Amino acid sequence: MHPSSSSSSSAAHPPDGTQPSTKSPPPAAPAMGYPANAAPNPNPNTAYYAAAPPPAANGNGNGTAAFGVAYPYPAPPPQHHHHPPPPPQHPYHHQYHNPYHAPPPPPPTCLRRLLALVVAAFLLLGAGTFIVWLLLRPRAPAFSLATLSLSRVAYSPANSSLSAAFDASVLAENPNAKLSVSYSSLLASVALAPSSPIAVTSLPPFVQAPRSNTALPFRLQVDGAYVGPDEAAPLKSGATGGTMEVQVRLTAVAVFDRGGWRTRRRVMRVICEDVPVTFRGKNATDAKFDGPPRRCEVYL
Repeated sequence: MHPSSSSSSSAAHPPDGTQPSTKSPPPAAPAMGYPANAAPNPNPNTAYYAAAPPPAANGNGNGTAAFGVAYPYPAPPPQHHHHPPPPPQHPYHHQYHNPYHAPPPPPPTCLRRLLALVVAAFLLLGAGTFIVWLLLRPRAPAFSLATLSLSRVAYSPANSSLSAAFDASVLAENPNAKLSVSYSSLLASVALAPSSPIAVTSLPPFVQAPRSNTALPFRLQVDGAYVGPDEAAPLKSGATGGTMEVQVRLTAVAVFDRGGWRTRRRVMRVICEDVPVTFRGKNATDAKFDGPPRRCEVYL
């Protein structure tokens, strides 16, 4: 007998009822990418990456992970690049903004146009007046005292009262070559300088042509006017012959006129001050201003 042959034959021919042992399957090929039949991703923010499964999930009994199998796991959150907002154009525009208070509506277009027309009209009027003023160049009139005399002078030392008649003549000169001057509301007064007027009278209005002279004679009557101690001293010296100073004043409203162009009304004041009058002889009741015409101050 050949035991070796029998053993080899028995190994080649297994007894009935037994299955021959099968060989283990070859290892799976490396997986490329994601698994073919993977479950759908429930979270869109996760991604699949290749990783080894846990040992219990592997079909091998030795607890080693299969190579090349892809399994899902949560991906890191996406990186969003937030850029800072641009700075506001007007940082203080909405600092005190009240959401319950709406801004006032802009004015209507017609109102803005009307205001613009009014402003433009005023500007044109002012420019035209200024140009005419430069072309005409109005000059203030000139005044001078031509004559002044006192008559029937009576002074009472008991009650410091004065009675006298003042006769004066003032010469008005218009130096403008293109403008006439209209005078209204004329008042003439006389005072013993520097006191207040002791007599006032009104004069008729008149118009003075360009480059012309006009004489204004007037008479002032003083009846029992009070004279203070300072003003009474010249009158006392007049009893023995002497000189005292008199002040003559004029007030008027003047308007310069050139055809249709007229200036606004202006108050004009004329002051002829410190005019000396001399009494003639002892106990004289008359006094007179001797000398050439005296230039007066004009305030316009």
